Amino acid sequence: MTFHFYHFLFITSLFSLNFANAQIFVDDVERVGIVTIDYCVDNSGKRYDININQEKSTYKDEGWQLGCLDHFKKGYLAYPQKMINECWQSVYYFVNSKYKTHELPKEDYVKCKAFHRGKFKYESPAFSDSVIKRRKKRQIETGENISGGRQVYKINWISDHEYTLDTRRMSLIKDKHKVGNFINVEIIEVINDNTYLYKAFIKDKENDDIVFGLITKISN
Repeated sequence: MTFHFYHFLFITSLFSLNFANAQIFVDDVERVGIVTIDYCVDNSGKRYDININQEKSTYKDEGWQLGCLDHFKKGYLAYPQKMINECWQSVYYFVNSKYKTHELPKEDYVKCKAFHRGKFKYESPAFSDSVIKRRKKRQIETGENISGGRQVYKINWISDHEYTLDTRRMSLIKDKHKVGNFINVEIIEVINDNTYLYKAFIKDKENDDIVFGLITKISN
């Protein structure tokens, strides 16, 4: 069975459900952990077979996992008719509370130039098949989770460690309304020469939110 992610680039389906926040701040995770929920949508737009995917979940606290599952079940899909007869995955993010206000040290700004171009991947089992190709003015994401299609963004580097993504193309029908949306991204920690921690500010027609995650450069 093929699962699709109800997500926007590195942003998941939580934004299209009636949920308050995609991020949960805790102190028992090094940086970012996730709880992934599998579910399917029937011909009438109702969800069924809702379960936690342990293989793709890195945050293992049983109480929080059950809380996520209960929270998800109480939510509703914004565009169920665009998701019928398919199976999907949704993600909850658990972020170390120190990153609420964490900023990249100025001496690390120059290190971020290495991330302006190249091929990248998400450091998350939920998006392990996704590949980001970043050029001077364009960012393209491909992977099975977007049904073999492409998500295209215009990228603009505001500074060495900050950039914006202007949504130009979404391959899934349910995401077409997101074209024109902006994401403001800030690199808040350089882990090593290839990996960084980002903080993304999302503002769209459905919700405003902040999402954290890790991206690794795999080639130039």
